[in-house]
Amino acid sequence: MKYKLSVILNAYNEEVDLPECIASLKKMSIKPFEILVVDNGSKDRTAELAKKAGAKVFTIKPRSRGLARDFGWKQAKGNIVAYLDSDMIVNKDWAKEILKKFDEGADGVIDRIHVWKPDNAYTKSLDAFYSFRIDNNYKPFLAWAYKTSVLTKVGGFKDVWLEDGELGKRVLKAGYKILLAEKAIRYHKGPPRTFWNTVKRNYFFGKHDAKSIYKNHPESLPRKRLGLFSLFWLSELVAIILGVWNLSFLLWLPTSFILLYLALFGKFLFINGAIGKVSIRNCILISLASLIRALIWPLGIIKGMLEK
Repeated sequence: MKYKLSVILNAYNEEVDLPECIASLKKMSIKPFEILVVDNGSKDRTAELAKKAGAKVFTIKPRSRGLARDFGWKQAKGNIVAYLDSDMIVNKDWAKEILKKFDEGADGVIDRIHVWKPDNAYTKSLDAFYSFRIDNNYKPFLAWAYKTSVLTKVGGFKDVWLEDGELGKRVLKAGYKILLAEKAIRYHKGPPRTFWNTVKRNYFFGKHDAKSIYKNHPESLPRKRLGLFSLFWLSELVAIILGVWNLSFLLWLPTSFILLYLALFGKFLFINGAIGKVSIRNCILISLASLIRALIWPLGIIKGMLEK
């Protein structure tokens, strides 16, 4: 066998979703060489159910996701390791399509993600966005499957937030190739599934981006973007202060949000090329989600910087 695929699942209190995830791996057209579950100090029946489902289980003391992932691949006996979250389900040809890309010269492979059973306007628009992003000249910036030799050479996962993206930066910087396996699909059952969840996640992501990603890779800090949106929030604050003397200044608050939304909507349609490819309804919702991310993420960044 040319490739031995080790699939690694990180888990913390995943007794509900983990069995279905493992079951989907066992239904694949090409079975994995092994399924490893890194139980990150769960308090429920995660380890018990994983063993019952036929996975190799390693129970560790609670640690960051990056260190848990790094522990996982170092236990693998395969020459290819692929990662999944425990609340994900894969399609039948997931492994087959990923391994094809390694035959084409890939050092790392990223698959295609979809929302699991989108059941509201937000999840349906998010799923449409995932499809559009992949179909619109997508350039992989991280991978979910790697040659173990590549991980050894670049040093594996680090103890940082968004460890997959940070690893992807190092892999590409080292000159390795990451390819997209378009027909390998993972379905995500977890968040975000509402606009409010997007607000919380992007604030959280921004804060941890500042404390980990940009701390270790300061050159990747998008200063222009951060500066522009910081100025936006500053203009809101100025409008509120001036509104104490003249209420007309408060008109800037809704006006600025509307103008920014229209700018993002136009960018998505005409610059990103969504017009004619994504329904207008989904364009409206996707642009709204973009507005939330654009405004909340820098607040998290600033908070993270202040906490250093």
